[in-house]
Order: sequence, then C-alpha cells, then structure tokens
Amino acid sequence: MSRYRSTLFLAVIASSCTAWAATPFVNRDTLLAAPTTPPSRVFSARSTVAPQAAPLPQNLDYLDKVVAVVNEQIITSLQLDERVSAIKAQLQQQDPKQLPPDDILRRQVLQQMILQDIEVQMAKRMDIDVDQATLDQAVANIARSNNLSPDQLRAALTQQGQSWSAFERNLRERILVDRLQQQEVEARVHLGKDEIQTFARQIKQTAGLSFELQQIFLPLPGDPTPDAVSTVRRDAEQVHEQLVNGASFTRLATEVSAARDALQGGRLGWVKAAELPNSVSQTLLKLKPGDISSIIPSATGYHIFKLLDVKHQEPSVTEVKAAMIVLHAGKGIQEQEAQSQAKDIESSLQSGVNFGELAKRYSQDSASAAKGGELGWVAPGGLPDELERALMSLPVGNVSAPVQVGNAIYILQSQGQRQSALSDTQLESVARMQLFNRTVRERMEEWQRRIRDGAYVEILDPDLRIRNT
Repeated sequence: MSRYRSTLFLAVIASSCTAWAATPFVNRDTLLAAPTTPPSRVFSARSTVAPQAAPLPQNLDYLDKVVAVVNEQIITSLQLDERVSAIKAQLQQQDPKQLPPDDILRRQVLQQMILQDIEVQMAKRMDIDVDQATLDQAVANIARSNNLSPDQLRAALTQQGQSWSAFERNLRERILVDRLQQQEVEARVHLGKDEIQTFARQIKQTAGLSFELQQIFLPLPGDPTPDAVSTVRRDAEQVHEQLVNGASFTRLATEVSAARDALQGGRLGWVKAAELPNSVSQTLLKLKPGDISSIIPSATGYHIFKLLDVKHQEPSVTEVKAAMIVLHAGKGIQEQEAQSQAKDIESSLQSGVNFGELAKRYSQDSASAAKGGELGWVAPGGLPDELERALMSLPVGNVSAPVQVGNAIYILQSQGQRQSALSDTQLESVARMQLFNRTVRERMEEWQRRIRDGAYVEILDPDLRIRNT
C-alpha cells in the first residue's frame, strides 16, 4: 500500500483546504448567536491571562479536556490531537525535516480548527446540509483521484494512522464550508461587462504567465489601530529577515502563517499571474526562482512569497471533455422530486453505475442524453458561469455534486482535459474567469477575518495561545 502514499497525500490535501483571501458581505452582529452566559471578561486568542468565565458548551459529551470554546461549541484535546496526528503524517510525507516543534504545530492546527468550527456553525445555522450521497460521492472522487477504490482509500488512511470517522467528518465539514463560501462570497461577486473587457485588455500580455508559489501571511486584526498595524508590520519584518538569512520558508510558513495553506508549508501551487493582485504579480515579475519577495501589504495583512518557478507559455485555455445529466427542477413539488432524483443518481454513481447509462436513462436534455450525456470538448464561455466553474474544478474522471441553475439541476462529469491556443474570441471568457477567481481570493480573506472577529472564542490552554512572532 506504500506506493499510494504520495498521491494520496496530495488528494487528501486538495480535498480539505482553500486560497487568498472590500466590502462587507454579512452583518457581523447577526452571524452567530451570542454566548448563552456572557463572560465576566473576554480574552482574545493572544491573551496571556487565563479566562475566568466561558459560555456553557453544548457538546459536553465529548469532554476530556477542553482546550478552546468557539461560540457554543468546544474543541477538546482529543480532537486537537487527532487533527495534529493527521497533519503530521501529511507533513512527514512532504518533508520530514521541515516539521515544526509540536507546540507550534498544535497552536497552528488549533487556529485552523477554530476558523473551520466558526464556518461550520454558520453553515448549520443557515440550514446548509451535506447528505450521505454527497459525502459518498466526495469519497469516491478522492479515491478515484488516487487510483483507489473507496475501500482501498480507507485501508490506506488507516495504515497511515488516520481515523476513517475523523476523515469523513472533516470531509463533510469541508463540503459544508465550501457551500457556505460559495453562498456568502462567490455568489456575491458580480462583474460588469466593462470591467471584464478592461481586464481582458490588461491580461493579453500575461495570459500565458504562471507562478509556482509559497506564501506567508500575517493578518491584521479587524479595525486595526495604528499601533496594531505597526506591530504586525514588525512581525513581518522579523520573519522576512529570517528568510533572507536562510531560514526555511516551509518551516516558517508552518509556524507563523495565518493562511489556510500554512500547514502545507505555505504552498499555493501554480497560480496564473492575472489571478493575483497587481502588486503581487508586478513584484514576482522582478524575481528569479528561489527568490523571496519583499513584504507586500494588503487590506487584511502582510504577505511574503517565495517564487519556486515560472512558466512563460503561449496563451492557452483549458478545454474539458464533459458529460452531464440534466433534471428539470421547476418549482415546489417538481423541484423536490428533481432534488430527490439527483440524490438517487448520486447513490447509483457511488455504487458503480456507469455515468453514460444514467444519462441515457434520466437526463432530460434530449440532445446530450442520446449520447450518454456527452457534450464533447467545452471551452471557456461554453456553459453558464456556475456550471463552468464546477466543471473546471473537477479532476478528470470525477463527478460534481448536483448544481442547480435556474429551473434545472445538473450533474457534471469531467472525462478529459486539454490545452488549446487562446483565440481573441475566447479572451473575454478567460478574463471573466480569472477576474472572478482573483476577486474571490481577495474577498475570501476579508470575509474570514470578519466572521472570526464576530465569533466568541476562548483558548483555555495558555500554551495554545498565539505568541508574538
């Protein structure tokens, strides 16, 4: 089973993490219910004083040692240990020499658990749900991406010392969070035609340019005072000085970065130049692979990048060989019936029924149904935005969760990908996608800070509170 470990690591990471992250999207005061019993004193995550009161948590049945209270929920030491063990297994496969000390790793993992708990609670309050069919399909997609069956995936994770129930729980929560982010951030991004056309003209010269990156992000607090800004800036300068003097970027990212990619050593992977803020892409253009960027300020904090590699290619677009199943949703009972049928189709796919057979049997798009749902090669601009984004994010061979657009529900399958030369007629579609991705990355960071600041958080174990850099 050891031959599966490297690819398994990459797929599991891909299934459980996010991006860069300004306008207010939600009212912070109404995000989450106030604590049931207001504390006599409120302590931040950076506090060095032990809290004297905390709201009564709901999940007391998991009580072993409470390390943090997040609104009306708790995080226990057992839950933290379980997540730390999984992260350590992943980091050891990536680079065993770059593992941070256990105390630092525990603090970093706890911060990510706190943010995820806030998002999961918010999703549940908004009645966002993940049914068993969707979870099973996500497991099947991860298994397929690693050339495994779901049973083999389970065995591989068990061999790595990871709990299957914890893996499923974390995956379910990630799907919940993804749906919340789509609703609260992505759905609120509206791009005007003039804005897209202007952006298309700007990216014409950089459409084939991509950077492979690592990042360290040090956040500002909400509504920061000048002193708070100065403090975070000094922290960033200290980190930058260590990097310039030869400190490991991977290790420092794991230890101090507040981005969700911190526990992967800050690795962002390949990012198109046009999807980065201008201040970042212009800075990176001046660097050589292996160089460390200057400190780059943003609305929410300070970024430091390491340029790993650069690609200068002929401008191209990704085309996807796609298939789809379409169900007419309508309204009321008809919509409920379509949603129920979509779940049945998901279950059939999970049990191994061929996508093409299901498309012929159930799809209500007669033209594609006759061909087993096949659409052929789909280029940017060939589908509505919501479907295009869902399709482009699918690894080859994977199937999407049901996507509702208007009065129809779609289930998509990616059957292949290829790169094609970018034509002038496609430039605007590419610009729309890249500008959307860039805007989402920027707004996601601001949104996550808002909901984190709006939540009640108490870290009860003093050793787990954030230290100054």
